[in-house]
Amino acid sequence: MRGHPAFGTAKDGQTFFQWQQPGTIREPHLFYAFLVEDPVNAMLRHKAEHYSQELGLRGRLTPTDQMHISLIGLGDGKVEAVVDIARHVGLLIQAKPFDVCFDRLSAFGGGALVLRGSDHSPALQAFWRKLSAVIDDSPLKPFVTNSVEPHVTLLRDRLGVPKMREQFVEPMSWMVRSFALIRSHQGRYKCPAIWRLDGQDDALAGM
Repeated sequence: MRGHPAFGTAKDGQTFFQWQQPGTIREPHLFYAFLVEDPVNAMLRHKAEHYSQELGLRGRLTPTDQMHISLIGLGDGKVEAVVDIARHVGLLIQAKPFDVCFDRLSAFGGGALVLRGSDHSPALQAFWRKLSAVIDDSPLKPFVTNSVEPHVTLLRDRLGVPKMREQFVEPMSWMVRSFALIRSHQGRYKCPAIWRLDGQDDALAGM
């Protein structure tokens, strides 16, 4: 049995005993993603606010500086050795900047409201498949927790979002210029590595 016993005195003077369950402490989550730069990230935040009001949602909006296109998750609580391997994998990916377009508003797991592309952005899909293939041939393969269709999370509302149906919305297009390895913990993001999409394999210093 998990948890621990707790004793106390109620307002009526009676003593009580109860078994308290420990709080869930989530370890840092590690994943690859495309960063969304200014001013597009601010435009996406504005869209999130608009859809939240329009659909009557009350969830947490994604902060402007955390807007990204999710690619591949590597799980929670990874030791530094795994992060180092993920950095080396990122160095193996070569690509040039490309355009993306998102025009579908959809419900996603965990109560996420996301944007997806109806044309599946061929260049984006090609990059995603390339990254997946490199990971499959690396020590990272056992750590992959999800490799889903690339998307942008606008907000999370576990009660309201699952009830909505997918709909077409005004297209949002921009050019992807970099991708990153991100560690997410308690609402904060850190980037152990960022790589520019310039067709070369040089990595920028982490944030």
